Amino acid sequence: MKYLVLIVDMDDDLGRKAGIKTPILGREDNIKALIKLGIADPGDSDVNAILGGIKIYDELKAENKDVEIATISGYKDVESEKCALKVKEQLDFLIYMYNPNFIYLISDGKEDEVIVKYLEGKDIFIWKKRIVVKQSETLESTYYLIQEFIKKTMEEYIPLILTFVGFSLLLYAIFADIGWRLVIGLIGLYILSEGLGVKNIIFKKIKEGKELSFGRVFPISIIIVIFILTIGGVYTVSNLHATAINGYVGEFLLNYSNILLFSLIVLLVGKFIDTIIHTNEDILEILKKYFFYLICIFIVRELLLSGGEFLMRKLDFTGFAIRIIIYILVIMILSIILFVKVEE
Repeated sequence: MKYLVLIVDMDDDLGRKAGIKTPILGREDNIKALIKLGIADPGDSDVNAILGGIKIYDELKAENKDVEIATISGYKDVESEKCALKVKEQLDFLIYMYNPNFIYLISDGKEDEVIVKYLEGKDIFIWKKRIVVKQSETLESTYYLIQEFIKKTMEEYIPLILTFVGFSLLLYAIFADIGWRLVIGLIGLYILSEGLGVKNIIFKKIKEGKELSFGRVFPISIIIVIFILTIGGVYTVSNLHATAINGYVGEFLLNYSNILLFSLIVLLVGKFIDTIIHTNEDILEILKKYFFYLICIFIVRELLLSGGEFLMRKLDFTGFAIRIIIYILVIMILSIILFVKVEE
């Protein structure tokens, strides 16, 4: 019977930390590799995995078994296609070279054992050996699961969370409590889409180039906005009491600003839905762009209120000018933060 002691470094610590190419064949080359990796990173668990593999190799040799030892590696992103193809290529090479009947699979963590699924179809008996130093196997597995969860959270959700928090704080700093309900509503919609899997379904179809059976929302929102503006304009004009032209216009701006705000938000939501459904643009870029539009809408409302107060002599010219300057600066700074890309 032919034995193969197979050591797996799925995340390619050997290549990234020690510059070692795999597969590594034979006892002597594996000892050289573990020394080089141990010098580069004494705490790396793959050093212990190689030592464990050599121990098993020596035990089998002492029993006069026909045994070989080899170490293979994958890629830093263990869930990528590149990692899978690299591991498969090395496995096929070792199976062709040694034609083993029995494989001792040596790993330092749960992630390496996905190789078993590939080897199951090769008519080879597999014995798994987990090398864990100064901690239980359950703790190692728990640590791995926590590590993967944190990694996924950091990569996928932290940018969105930071965007939401920054957007919320900016709205509160400029407009006090006006924007909180809208922010909470947007967060609720996003959480609902995640829970129901709507976002994943939409982006999966976009990625596969499939047509979405969903019409355009923006034209409908335009009709709704025209209706709101018309009804709101009639209602506002009918409730004006000022006689002087400046007071009349000022009172109109004060009363009509909320109606205009609501109309623009409806228009923006319609355009946002169309953009999400009918484009393959990055979701974070879309959110940044429409958050900027939303803040601009609120600033327009504040400018209308300030103009109304100025015309009705509730605000002096200096205060009115300062507000305009502040809002222009906010738009400029925000556009730089969101859209200017710094070259690495």
